[in-house]
Amino acid sequence: MQYLDYLICLCIFFGGTCVDTQKTLPHVIEYQTITPQKLGQTSTEQQKNPHIVTYSLAIAGKNRTLHLERNIDLIGRNFSVVHYSEQGTEETAIPDHQDHCYYHGHIVEVEDSSASIELCSGIKGHVRIEDQSYLIEPLAEESETDQHDGTEVEEGLHAVYNYKHLRQKRSSCPHGGKDIYLDHGSQPYGMFQLSKQKTLRYKKIQNGKTRTVELVLVVDNTEYNKIGSWNAVKARMLEVVNHVDKLYRAVGLRVMLVGLEMWNYRDQMEVSLDPGVTLERFKEWRQKTLLSRIKHDNAQFITGVNFNGDTVGLAFTSSMCTGSSGAVNEDHNPNAIGVATTLTHEMGHNLGLSHDGQNCICRSSQSQGGCIMAPSHGSVYSQVFSSCSLEQLTTFLEEVNPACLLDTPSTDRIFGGPVCGNAFVEYGEECDCGTVEECKNPCCNATTCKLKADAKCADGECCHNCQLKETGTMCRPLAGECDLAEYCTGFSASCPTDAYTQNGRPCNRGSGYCLNGGCPSQEQHCKRLWGPGGTHQQSLLLNPMCGKQLCSKGWEFPVTSQKSSHTLTNGEQCNVASVKQGDNFPPDIVMIPTGTKCGGNMVCYNQRCQNMKNIEEVYGTEDCSDKCNNRGVCNHERQCHCDPGWAAPYCDVKLSEGSTVDIAVVIGVSLAMLILLVVGIVGGLLWRKKGSTKRPRITSMGESNPMFQSSSVQGSPRVWPPQIGQPKFVESTASQVCKPVTGKILPSREAPRPAARAALKPPTQLR
Repeated sequence: MQYLDYLICLCIFFGGTCVDTQKTLPHVIEYQTITPQKLGQTSTEQQKNPHIVTYSLAIAGKNRTLHLERNIDLIGRNFSVVHYSEQGTEETAIPDHQDHCYYHGHIVEVEDSSASIELCSGIKGHVRIEDQSYLIEPLAEESETDQHDGTEVEEGLHAVYNYKHLRQKRSSCPHGGKDIYLDHGSQPYGMFQLSKQKTLRYKKIQNGKTRTVELVLVVDNTEYNKIGSWNAVKARMLEVVNHVDKLYRAVGLRVMLVGLEMWNYRDQMEVSLDPGVTLERFKEWRQKTLLSRIKHDNAQFITGVNFNGDTVGLAFTSSMCTGSSGAVNEDHNPNAIGVATTLTHEMGHNLGLSHDGQNCICRSSQSQGGCIMAPSHGSVYSQVFSSCSLEQLTTFLEEVNPACLLDTPSTDRIFGGPVCGNAFVEYGEECDCGTVEECKNPCCNATTCKLKADAKCADGECCHNCQLKETGTMCRPLAGECDLAEYCTGFSASCPTDAYTQNGRPCNRGSGYCLNGGCPSQEQHCKRLWGPGGTHQQSLLLNPMCGKQLCSKGWEFPVTSQKSSHTLTNGEQCNVASVKQGDNFPPDIVMIPTGTKCGGNMVCYNQRCQNMKNIEEVYGTEDCSDKCNNRGVCNHERQCHCDPGWAAPYCDVKLSEGSTVDIAVVIGVSLAMLILLVVGIVGGLLWRKKGSTKRPRITSMGESNPMFQSSSVQGSPRVWPPQIGQPKFVESTASQVCKPVTGKILPSREAPRPAARAALKPPTQLR
């Protein structure tokens, strides 16, 4: 140790770069030895894992100040670890991670910087400074900490090195290249393959509701034995997820670990050297075992097996929130940054991202790591998403909008409860735009989570430049002929609840009837099942019994990956999609859609062609628009949806600025008026009793009364019917062709329920 200290002093004195030749890290080619110092804490006020901590350290010959904040949302409150006894019995532990040691941060006074660090034993993790990325780790098994007087605490010897000095898994293929292939193969195409960049749409997603991926990691027996212990595996996986979360925070997503499974004695499925085979087996195991055990959005398999060739990861594309939401990842480097980067890439495929092409803009050069969705990487790991990835992510979140990501964890599922700076607006907060480093919202104070001076709002469809939009401003335009536009109330930053035209209204030139905002048809459903080329031939494929959906043309396989084919008498091929038992698809996805027209005033309902008048709980028995006084129409809840300037429930009360108010508000106003009337009567009696000549003051109930504020909550994001491209399985070889593999694509919200609902017969399970 004395020799090392002497060597460090010599290096500092002569201004050179000090490379420790006494201690070596086998996975690093070259590194610098440093001694970080903790700032701002005395020995009497030290906390094990403070919320904020700052270090002074040297990186690439320059003194830097590293500011860190504990990643409060890294671990779900109900986080559990599953492992197995030697006899194969499943055992579940719920570790106490209330005071974990994983942090995010940045370099002070360097705007383009970031860090994901663990402080469990010394300082370990990743630091990015502009276009250069560095790794830091302690040189001893346990960090040697020396306390100094005042405000500095030395953290012992550490190694810091550039990414390019990290040893990589080398190629074993005949071409002799040195790049690692994350999942080589043809790029997915279809609705997620875009050519133009629309940054405004990306900003819209960024400014919207925070989406959270609730993640489960599964570690196989090879990986467990390689790492060596229960605690070491847990620590490494938390380090991995901490870095993945840091990368996705930059694009408006959060990744929260809700479960960890270790196969500590034996694998629970056969792990193949072929990543494609392993991925398929992992999907089946997840559907059979994991989905019923723990609520989660995405599962990632971490293996110590060395996959064939250079491929270290494989994923199902566009599968988030489905039974196929997951990927397999080879832990190919002693540093956790390697598998963390692989996992980020594969989760990107789950989120609809394809490999970057030549037209994509990446602000990081290939020598600096390139972008995350590049098909391969060299000696430096990727840290940023390309322009194509941002656009594809925007499209996926905006059009497909997987519902599970909008299921924001409640505060009892977030460690530490409500915390300012976690990007979740919680009790007592007026806004929350993330950490001071992340916050780009000019209306919100990131330190206090309160609105800035003179700001009336921070975000929402009815918020502009920190002020509420005027009453009557359209905030949600028509999405189709069965939809209704919504308007700002002038009192809330949120757009009123989404509403649609009354169910049963003719649509699509009389070929269908409106149902919960849509105009269901067999033609539309064929395109959803078989792609844009799928079609329904009315003359040949009419099915008045509302049974299975018959289609022709389109993809070779439907989105369900299963089909049966029939040849008609005229020689035309007729295809029927089918569902394999255990797949995460609704059983009625292969049927003619509910609400499809099957005759005059007749629709398919419960797989039978029925008169709409007999389905009163959905379609009603009469048009309620007559009660709207020609100033509005009846909506799907059989209430008046009034024109701008008129108030519900009957559109007979004119508002000064023209906003749409729901029944609850009018009831509230009526009750207030009744109370005032009672108070007036009682006051009058008392006045007469006392013989006073003083008249009671009458409170105005004019049109500007704030009681007309809407109580409706923010509506769900608009979902346009997606033009679904063929989902593909990202294969390990470019020439391999296989049928598409994907799962159910969920809408952003369930269809609104009618005012009254009878018990419905569940759809018949198809085999």
